[in-house]
Amino acid sequence: MLKTFRASRSNVVVWAILVLLIIGLAGFGISTGAGGGQTVAEVGDTRIEADAYTRALDQELRAITGQIGRALPMSEARQFGVDRMVLARLISDAALDHEAGVLGLSTGDATVEAMVLATPAFGGAAGGFDRQAYAFALERAGLTPTQFETMLRAEATREMIAGSVQAAAAMPDTAANAILNFAGEARSFEWLALDADLLETPAAAPDAATLAAFHAANSARYTRPETRVVSYALLAPEALAASIEISEDDLRAAYAAAADRFATPARRILDRIGFGTPEEAAAALARIEAGEIDFDALAVERGLSPDEIDQGALDRGDLAPEAAEAVFAAAGPGLVGPVPTPLGPSLYRINAVLAATTTPFEVAAGELRAERALEAAQALIADAAAPVEDLLAGGARLEEIAAETDFALGEIRLDATSTGGLADDPAFREAAEAAPVDQETDLVELASGGLVALRVNAVEPAAPIPFAEVRERVTTDWTAEENARLLEAFAETRAAELAGGLAMADLAARLGRPVRTAGPLVRSDVLAEAPTGLIAAIFAAEPDGVVVQSTDGRVALAQVTEVRPFDPASPETAPLVTGIADELRAQAAEDLLALYIQAVQTRAGVTVNQALIDQVLAQYP
Repeated sequence: MLKTFRASRSNVVVWAILVLLIIGLAGFGISTGAGGGQTVAEVGDTRIEADAYTRALDQELRAITGQIGRALPMSEARQFGVDRMVLARLISDAALDHEAGVLGLSTGDATVEAMVLATPAFGGAAGGFDRQAYAFALERAGLTPTQFETMLRAEATREMIAGSVQAAAAMPDTAANAILNFAGEARSFEWLALDADLLETPAAAPDAATLAAFHAANSARYTRPETRVVSYALLAPEALAASIEISEDDLRAAYAAAADRFATPARRILDRIGFGTPEEAAAALARIEAGEIDFDALAVERGLSPDEIDQGALDRGDLAPEAAEAVFAAAGPGLVGPVPTPLGPSLYRINAVLAATTTPFEVAAGELRAERALEAAQALIADAAAPVEDLLAGGARLEEIAAETDFALGEIRLDATSTGGLADDPAFREAAEAAPVDQETDLVELASGGLVALRVNAVEPAAPIPFAEVRERVTTDWTAEENARLLEAFAETRAAELAGGLAMADLAARLGRPVRTAGPLVRSDVLAEAPTGLIAAIFAAEPDGVVVQSTDGRVALAQVTEVRPFDPASPETAPLVTGIADELRAQAAEDLLALYIQAVQTRAGVTVNQALIDQVLAQYP
């Protein structure tokens, strides 16, 4: 609610909000049906009329329609709480109106007049305020000038009160710094990935009693989910496409139309380092040519990660003209530059040269034939729907449909873990999960463009899988967990050695495992190849601290090598500090205003006429 309320309290757009309420809103053709003057809610002695509630609902529904590209039925809108959100907003406004009355506050006529005159939507063809345009816009919204100007006056007065309340909100910069010191701290570390091959004595083969106990203790892991046995009649585009012939003339026309697809221009796989001035770029190139530093080390020196210098495979059109000329003039891999670019003088490293390629028609024809046949099949499927819908309406079973049409009969066992084929189609899965037992559904359109009707033959409830059926799986799981436990103990022993002064490189050499490095990383970064939780453990450790992280059978031994605090004084981070501080102050202002409005509502009392609200909502489609 705060975000919604915050938007309506901006004094920059007081008039714009109310104009949006009326301009272009011919309405949904809804009236309260209850007559004017009926009240859907009250805050103290301030009333919210049914007509105002209807207008606010119309505005919200039109905004949502514009966002999602379709009309939102009221039944669906109520599921999302749109009706309650609109009412809450109006009650908040009424609370401020009530408080204005208690305080004796109002907005003067001159201010309201200025707001009306400044509204661009009320301007005429020659510019300036046009009274006829003003009257026409209000008439479309079902408002008189007096009603609209009263709304403007009320909104401006609410803004006056809200602005006074929110002016007291203040958050020190230390709050922003505290957040950024936590989120912006970066750490680097070395780590080893440990595996069961390091164990001198791996887990011994378990006996039957141990496995049975493990099976019982992990029953949720060995439970067969609820399963639906589903028969279906399917018309798939791929099945129809197999029998459709495409002429060579059509294929050649398609090949010509897709010239860009079958002709790839020459490309270069590039890395790039940008500089502030040509002199900086030239000095860097001189250092590389003198052997003082290489390209990768230069990137690290400038704080650039491999991902930040990687440009991928680019053709001429992807580069600025000067860069394209230099890069594509090179005979092979190597350094190019410095060259001017829109991002500043740059050095490019050409990692590979990819020659232009053309796929001949004879090679592309098979792919094009399959595509065109599939397009033709999808068109035929649309024509096949009506006869099957008639059969279903007449009570036909799937077996009869398959016998009388091109639909193919099949069966699938569908549960939460099922994958492949129809199990991957969201529409099929949704229909199967909602269908009653032993009843054909209407046709369902699949993501592939196919059509399917289905019938749930049976629903098998979730049930434990007997130990005898999953003994091999239980053995594998038990062995993995036992080895992970032994490996974690092994890692803890090695961690003690590192904490005692042993170098990570020496330990790695002894274990025959490579030392991996990571960082600098922040808390929100992800290290895919490491056990889940390793980065969190690294940030929980002391500088130079050693951690052991074991997750899902993967064990890592790591040591912090660098802690890089967030620098709020850095020119690069100063805007971030300011932005976070502003956001905190804005949030504090929102919260303060919400608490104030809540206090007004509590003091004045709020009553809601739910019967009238239901009557209003019932008239929407």
